[in-house]
Amino acid sequence: MAISTAVRRYYAEKIYAQTSRTGAPPNFRPRDDEPAGRSTVEGCRGGGKNILEIRLYGTEQTVEDVRLSCGLCNPAMMAAADIAAEWARGRGPEEILRVDAMSVPALEPFFERLGGPGEPDDAREKFQYVLMALQNAVRDSRGEPAIPIPEMREPGERDWAEDTDS
Repeated sequence: MAISTAVRRYYAEKIYAQTSRTGAPPNFRPRDDEPAGRSTVEGCRGGGKNILEIRLYGTEQTVEDVRLSCGLCNPAMMAAADIAAEWARGRGPEEILRVDAMSVPALEPFFERLGGPGEPDDAREKFQYVLMALQNAVRDSRGEPAIPIPEMREPGERDWAEDTDS
């Protein structure tokens, strides 16, 4: 999947520009204390390449911090994870769990933070993966089991839940 202009710009400004041999962007910096919840996701359709780990810090009432670790992540995954971490900080766990990650309209706040034109498919797919992983980190913090992450649709692939005139 090609990297959209919006993802490329966000990544260049918020991730790449803050990455050096000795430092990482704020949401990707490690913490020494133990997280309240943790989750991982293989964030490529068909699995395998991007491995995102989300570490959640906070109380039962509020997510105080979110930290990220990416192995072999592409710019879209890193941008989506960074945006979701910023969005989650300060929110209650119930609010995070209420978001329907598979609903494109529910992703609007994330597309707004991404900036740029439209709702690029590369960002949509990664927002969905990241949100479900974030929700699983909330579940982990509560001692609840993770929910399996479904396979994402390809760009332009028809959503079979849509009504058609056939």
